[in-house]
Amino acid sequence: MTHIAQRPTIMGTRHMIASGHYLATTAGFEILQAGGNAIDAGICAGLAISVLESAYVAFAGVAPMTIYLRDSGRVITVSGLGTWPKAASCELFQSQHGGQIPKGILRTVVPAAPDAWLVALRDYGTMSFGDVVASAIHLARDGFACIR
Repeated sequence: MTHIAQRPTIMGTRHMIASGHYLATTAGFEILQAGGNAIDAGICAGLAISVLESAYVAFAGVAPMTIYLRDSGRVITVSGLGTWPKAASCELFQSQHGGQIPKGILRTVVPAAPDAWLVALRDYGTMSFGDVVASAIHLARDGFACIR
């Protein structure tokens, strides 16, 4: 017998959010329902998905953002990309790895997602960090059903 996973469809008439996991989408939707803006909801969903899909999305990863500011008509970016460790220089890769970037620790960047989320929330969000992280904390502390 084959089982097909059922995921709830969340419908709204005032706002929208999508993510790679329905529980992250639900968390972000609840932020919007509570009066938060798209930044608040996106950060909430990003934090939640780092708990829900940690094999694919790392809290200590990257989170580049492009944000449209409706009031001013401007588009801004928050880099959300980490920097290479100081010791990981071009010279090191040339002299010790034949110009290639080897697998392992030398391939990693300094985590930037947490900083990007905090900067975006500070500059463009409307809710506190505690408000937007609450769902991720709940999921990490209390667990969740894994539907595949």
